Amino acid sequence: MWRWRVTLAFWAHLLRDLLGTFFSRWRRFYRRVVKGEAELVVGVDIFPFFERMTGVGWYAWNLLLELPKVDPQLRLNLYAHTFAAPDEAAPPPLPLSPRTRFRFHHIPAGFLLPVKPTIAFLRTVVEPLFFFLDGNDLFFAPNFFPPRRHQAAIRQLVVTVHDLAFLRLPHTVQQETLDNLQSRLPETLAKAAAIIAVSQATAKDLQQLLGISPHRIHVIHEGVDPSFLREPGEVPAHIPPRYLLFVSTLEPRKNLLGLLRGFQQAVEGGYPGHLVLVGRWGWRTEEAQEELARSPVRERILHLDYLPRAALTAVLRQAEALLMPSWLEGFGLPVVEAMACGVPVIASNTSSLPEVVGDAGLLVDPAKPEALAQAILKLASDPRLKIQLGEKGRQRAQLFQWQEAARATAGVFHRVAGQETGFPDAYCV
Repeated sequence: MWRWRVTLAFWAHLLRDLLGTFFSRWRRFYRRVVKGEAELVVGVDIFPFFERMTGVGWYAWNLLLELPKVDPQLRLNLYAHTFAAPDEAAPPPLPLSPRTRFRFHHIPAGFLLPVKPTIAFLRTVVEPLFFFLDGNDLFFAPNFFPPRRHQAAIRQLVVTVHDLAFLRLPHTVQQETLDNLQSRLPETLAKAAAIIAVSQATAKDLQQLLGISPHRIHVIHEGVDPSFLREPGEVPAHIPPRYLLFVSTLEPRKNLLGLLRGFQQAVEGGYPGHLVLVGRWGWRTEEAQEELARSPVRERILHLDYLPRAALTAVLRQAEALLMPSWLEGFGLPVVEAMACGVPVIASNTSSLPEVVGDAGLLVDPAKPEALAQAILKLASDPRLKIQLGEKGRQRAQLFQWQEAARATAGVFHRVAGQETGFPDAYCV
């Protein structure tokens, strides 16, 4: 009996949502045409929220947290394009707002009808109907491109490009992702009304590698998650007292071999602390895993697959330094978060990292593990330098605010829609 109740409740909620959307469309028509009120309806792809969060997911989440605050004319329709429950490591729900609608219909446990035909019906009939009734003025794809099944119905498209690693370093990109980006991204960018790049480095790559006109590219830096500025929780008991920190999915472009070898050389040079790696193993990491297993300083390296946000903040704040020796970064969120916490940064001198770090950290050649080791030893032996970089980092992190990123993004939306706006221009390269 309870399964019938669950199933009927699902369809009742769906029907209520559909009717509400229908009447909302007419109310919006009345406000626009009869009362002359200005508003902008934006559809947004939020699929990254439904899996373990990476930098792209947090980028979208923080923008959507701030956009309704900075722009009262915006109405957001958030499309999940999935019917599964969010991953346990997904972000906390966005605050409910009368100007934000979630287009997510989770098929609950105990659903009585066959799931596959139900999903097919939702995808082919219900989702397109919602998309039509929502009447989006434009669609925002925060992760390179919009969902295929809605692409033809999109009026105007704004897309964010985080990096072009698939062109710069194709051997570091998973084959499925590589094929997807190579086949879809050039066409998507050709159709996009505006392209947001999260750094000048990515903007330059768009021009040099894909021939995108600089007038279509808007550079909008990412920001610091406010959770890193609050009072942190407790550092987990198994974390050593003195350590260097690396935070990211463990994958080829993060230069894991250089990281492990540089740390080993630092220990051999007298560094007394540990290395803490926070992030799940990604693809093609067999060589790095073997390097870790046979490292002579293996007992000084701790790998954690995942830490909750509060615990990660605490671990970051207690770190001696954050290491980011990547071959390529589109922006480098962990770097800004570390600087905001007053934690010194040792990062690569490539791609976006010099642009983000400035003079508030130590920059090294990622091809030289000995350079990373020297920077670690220099920082460990000079308390004044550590304090100086911590203060510089805090000051520099103030340049990267999600509220400002949201204001600049809203400005791009309004300009694409042909509306006058008081928002600052996102500068083109």
